[in-house]
Amino acid sequence: MQFMNEEGAVQDRKARRLIFLAGLAAGAACFVYYYAHGLTTAHYDAKAHLLVARRLVDSLEPGYSQMGVHWLPLIHLIYLPFVIFDSQYQSGFLPSLISVFSFAVSVFLAYRISLRFTGSQAAGAFAAIALLANPNLEYLQSCPLTEPVYMMLFLLAVDSLAAWRAGGGSGLPWMPAVWASLGAFCRYEGWYFLAGVLLLLAIDYVTQPLSRQRIVKAGAVYLGVFALPAVAHFGYILWRLGDNFFLRVAEGNPSPYMTYKRPFLSALYHLGEVSQMAAILPLLAAAAGLLLFLAQRREWKTRAPLLLLWIPSLINISALYWGLIYRLRYSVLLLPAVAIFGSLVLTSDAARKRTMLLLALAAMALPWISWYVPQINPRERLAPGPGFLLVPAAALVLYMIARSRNWYQWPLLVLCVLGAQVPPLERENRPMMVETLEHEFIEPERRAVMEYLRENYDGKKILIDMGRQAPLVYDSGLPVREFIYNEGRGVFWHAALRNPAESVGWLFAETGDAVSERLRIDPGLTNSYSLALKTDYFSLYRRKK
Repeated sequence: MQFMNEEGAVQDRKARRLIFLAGLAAGAACFVYYYAHGLTTAHYDAKAHLLVARRLVDSLEPGYSQMGVHWLPLIHLIYLPFVIFDSQYQSGFLPSLISVFSFAVSVFLAYRISLRFTGSQAAGAFAAIALLANPNLEYLQSCPLTEPVYMMLFLLAVDSLAAWRAGGGSGLPWMPAVWASLGAFCRYEGWYFLAGVLLLLAIDYVTQPLSRQRIVKAGAVYLGVFALPAVAHFGYILWRLGDNFFLRVAEGNPSPYMTYKRPFLSALYHLGEVSQMAAILPLLAAAAGLLLFLAQRREWKTRAPLLLLWIPSLINISALYWGLIYRLRYSVLLLPAVAIFGSLVLTSDAARKRTMLLLALAAMALPWISWYVPQINPRERLAPGPGFLLVPAAALVLYMIARSRNWYQWPLLVLCVLGAQVPPLERENRPMMVETLEHEFIEPERRAVMEYLRENYDGKKILIDMGRQAPLVYDSGLPVREFIYNEGRGVFWHAALRNPAESVGWLFAETGDAVSERLRIDPGLTNSYSLALKTDYFSLYRRKK
């Protein structure tokens, strides 16, 4: 770590304000665009998070048990004061602005973390802009999702831990532990992060950059701050529901994905996801930064917290290894690592030159790969993207400018931003939007169901599988208490499954969900109902008068 003089400190304060305001302005602009196009709550999980928060106060069995077995509590408790108002519940406006603010703070933290470990404002600006300019993150930060909030907490935990270590471990790391604990109750990646911090402290205990007594106390602080809410949350859920997330995981996946117990394939799939989320050119810059990190062995002790930025990869790979289909969206949490490690190459003249050459050659080779590979393997999806011609031409011009002026910092950044915004390959072209709209094929059928309910709903309860149909419950506009579902304690759910005619006026089933499976086992349950609407995927039954 390096220290700045007074003039540098003044410039740094100005840069920090500018970076934060730039992140806030960019985040707000993206939010306005996606909100105007009705896309901020288009993702199924965005609707589900708003719905879970609403269920706490609007359901047949309101209370904390509505958090369910799988969901972590933090984001839903944050949304709760907003979603009690119908306007905010249906629009997700203020919950989405929480994501926008988290994005701006994350951009600022990317700058500060890079500056902390490089002493270079240019490197800090590179990290911040590389993170800010990622189009997939620009979309996700416009939505009420866990990823933007967790990213902020994750970076706060890394930055505050680095500051504590740099200060010689004076005092106890209460704030680093609080940020880590909050992250652990936002997303499960936070549990791996906590394990990573404890491993780092164990290494510090052996190498003794700090006193062993302080390290032991620091570990106790992390465990204590995390353990109390963990026991409270999971203990309460187990007591009330007789189940918890860890029991579900231990049961295993009845139909595992093809990566099940195949570590190499799991890692390969994860790499493919990260290359789509980050884009190949920024990822190559990060790989160069990682190699430089490994080569500069004298910096390992001080820069060790940077390795925590790669922790989200571990849960991605482990989920794939256990046969779960891990969504592309989760790889967004690797973007700070990509941005900050990419910025490390600016600290070495040789690394700057070699990385610029690497990125220029890759940019010029990608269009040829997208043309050649499908010729020999038609199943390979490497179609040319929007930057098919622009990025290679820009790479050549930028490389010539960098070589002629011996000025590599900003040409590198421009090439990384271009590679993300207008990528040479179609698979990198805003894949987050592809994932968000992956259910478009079924949307006409969902709209038909909702239109029928709006015109014919008679106030009688609807039996539904909440695990599959949370978006439909949200989009229906009906109060959550009008549905009987399989979340929370499930008292009404189990009674309705035994004899639906006594408690529900409607049965809603999608092929393969819990309701359709129940009807398949016992078709006689529909004897008191008439088929109100039938589509390729959905069946809606109405109780006979």
